[in-house]
Amino acid sequence: MTPAGIDFSLNSPAICIQTRTGLSWISLYHLDRDPALPTLKAFKLHEELTGLKAITAVRYVRQISSKGFLERERQKMMDAEKLAHLITDQLQSHKVSSVAIEGFSYGSKGNSFIDMVVYNAFLRQTMIKRFGIENFHVFTPSAVKKLAGKGNCNKLYMFEAFKRDQLNDPDLRDSILWQWSQDKEFSREVPKPLDDLIDSYFVMRSLLPIPSL
Repeated sequence: MTPAGIDFSLNSPAICIQTRTGLSWISLYHLDRDPALPTLKAFKLHEELTGLKAITAVRYVRQISSKGFLERERQKMMDAEKLAHLITDQLQSHKVSSVAIEGFSYGSKGNSFIDMVVYNAFLRQTMIKRFGIENFHVFTPSAVKKLAGKGNCNKLYMFEAFKRDQLNDPDLRDSILWQWSQDKEFSREVPKPLDDLIDSYFVMRSLLPIPSL
């Protein structure tokens, strides 16, 4: 069994895969910019973690440019399909056998949440077609967060749970990402893509038995 967890967002989805040799993380990030230009501040951490071989960073471009409602909605659907296949291609390249995502937070609202639902629908359909319904899992946000210690914890709490290895996971402790995190402190927010990478780890661990702590 090769399980994977996805923390999905429109601009920086993250994937964590439990392979036979340890944990592997993938960060997909949207950047509509010439790659020859200097790295933007928002993506400096992607660059650092990639250089350390802690993660694999995959850049993509969301091609949504129309101002008209009809054409823009069509572009969003095409973009959602493209991103769904990009994510699923990454999973299949790692021979993933079972995949999980986090369900929606129903307290969310607004146009961005509507877009999240649309993109999620494309992703779910694509994964079901490629992996089969029996190998696709959706966990509630509270169930995922409980693995970090409590069902309503925030990003900072998730980071601390990851940093102290809440699940007593030797593969986590062997990972470059975990070792890099040990001397890091954040007082207000966890920077991207670290917050997404951590969430994807706990989503993936939702597929595995909970260890005796």
